[in-house]
Amino acid sequence: MGVRNLQANVDSRLVATQVNETYVAKEADVIRYLEKVKALTGSFKAFSIKQIPRSENKKDDALCKIASTSFAHLSKQVLVEELKENSTSEVEILAVVEEEGETWMTPFFKYLVEGTLPADVKQARAIRRKSWRFVVINETIYKKYFFKPWLRCVGPFQANYVIREIYEGSCSMHAGARSVVDKALRTGYYWPTMHKDARTLIRARQDFLIHKPVPRNPQQQLTPITSPWPFYK
Repeated sequence: MGVRNLQANVDSRLVATQVNETYVAKEADVIRYLEKVKALTGSFKAFSIKQIPRSENKKDDALCKIASTSFAHLSKQVLVEELKENSTSEVEILAVVEEEGETWMTPFFKYLVEGTLPADVKQARAIRRKSWRFVVINETIYKKYFFKPWLRCVGPFQANYVIREIYEGSCSMHAGARSVVDKALRTGYYWPTMHKDARTLIRARQDFLIHKPVPRNPQQQLTPITSPWPFYK
């Protein structure tokens, strides 16, 4: 709106004194609201808030009563909006992992969108043969499946993030590579080297080295010995 100077008149003395820092806010909810007010008022060149006593508010009350009786043709319906959460609640933003450079998805994306193939004949033949399994929707590649929803294809950085999130993040499975891959597929992600990447990343974890199965087999092959019974006297 282009407003640079703002003066707010309120009927609450507590609100005015807390914004003016005359009174100190102690409750956690009030402190969060106060921080949000300060963040919004910082965009104005000049801001002031003033509490209007009830004795000085009679003129405004009279104007409200006149308006309610004079405009009888207007609707008396009051619209109420129910807030599902507090305005001070912060929205959690998940980490965004972006790929850099070309990945295994680049040849498929170029072929499906632009119709171009690599110069290598064998690679071009493989891309053309496997391209029916993929589809591009809003510049994102998905792998088609007949009995489950389509899987979103991810690159190396996103794949590493998916494995770590399933293994040690909010999911915290701490399971083997096969279980982590199954969880990633059920979640809706796909990349060609899922099992290899999961094994490499999980086996390098310290907790996996501590809790991994202990081999019970002997280190060397056992040598059978002849029973001494025939020579016993």
